[in-house]
Amino acid sequence: MSIPVYITSAATWIPSAESCKDALAEGRYSAEENEVNDIPCLPVASADISVPDMGVIAGRKALERAAGVVGEQVDLVLHASIYHQGRDHHWNSAPYIQRELGITDAFALNVEGMSNGGMAAMDLAVAQLETGRAKSALITTADRFCPPGFDRWRGSYGIVFGDGSTGMVLSTEGGFARIKAIASLTDASLEPLHRGTDPFTSTYGEVIDENLRVAKKSYLEEVGKESVLQRAEEALLRVVRKVCEKTGHKTEDFAKVLLPNMGNLMMHVQFYNPLGITADRTLWNWGRYTGHLGAGDLTAAVARLVETKEVRPGDHVLLVGAGGGYSLTAAVVEIESVPEWTEMTTDFELPADVTR
Repeated sequence: MSIPVYITSAATWIPSAESCKDALAEGRYSAEENEVNDIPCLPVASADISVPDMGVIAGRKALERAAGVVGEQVDLVLHASIYHQGRDHHWNSAPYIQRELGITDAFALNVEGMSNGGMAAMDLAVAQLETGRAKSALITTADRFCPPGFDRWRGSYGIVFGDGSTGMVLSTEGGFARIKAIASLTDASLEPLHRGTDPFTSTYGEVIDENLRVAKKSYLEEVGKESVLQRAEEALLRVVRKVCEKTGHKTEDFAKVLLPNMGNLMMHVQFYNPLGITADRTLWNWGRYTGHLGAGDLTAAVARLVETKEVRPGDHVLLVGAGGGYSLTAAVVEIESVPEWTEMTTDFELPADVTR
């Protein structure tokens, strides 16, 4: 019999945002894409702080929120990201985060699951905790999408990228939400979507511009958009079915459905329509101000859900992560209590021309 696993805490660090109007005025973003995406701003981190240190900030807050349950006991540290972490090679950021947070006697590991990295790390951590190999785990994410390697406004189709970091503590000792079920799968037939047709490189630095459109365009031209959307939808429904079969839920049973932060059209095509839900069932009304936080969308959504008290004890919440590969992770959690957490808005300031 598996040991119950709980989400003990979640936290975010999100810097001040840049208005899309500035990007439009400077020719860094098109009016057509702005209309389709409906993302009014994106948080932009200063170069004064390293990306791993962003992870440290969110991780520390998550540990502070979990202190009453886990104390100083952390057995596993997992760090997920999708972009540059400050060193090109021969270095892992997870042990750096572990050391900066003063965590000893833990195993630290980087998880490269692209946009599904945070959720994939949750699945890996749950497996350790359920079997008793660990009692607590810290999962962090951190990304800053900056030139010359990446264009946050035009780096991909239907997605714009915001900077930020997240932290989540899982524990077998208790928490505000119990993880009732979690499942992951990969439809590797969609792997070429993020690879493209260029030959493999032999060393770091051969590719400077990490524009995802090039790879996606070549694959879409080869197989057609409908083929990609159909396979993505089938994979989504399979992973959601997996967790719902374990808990006996249907999609309409969930108080909230937490999803990646993408442009408005892509949210409808890739998630709302296949799942048969509307935006008000999600946190789109908040995620559209942060954009896609790399591997951290779902952790950020969990923190936001509790900070703004959009759930109550007894509610069930569905989490769905998706990333290149094409990999997905879904989880069903039951809210057991709603902690009194202050909303973390100290650094996340909206531009003067943007209101919520």
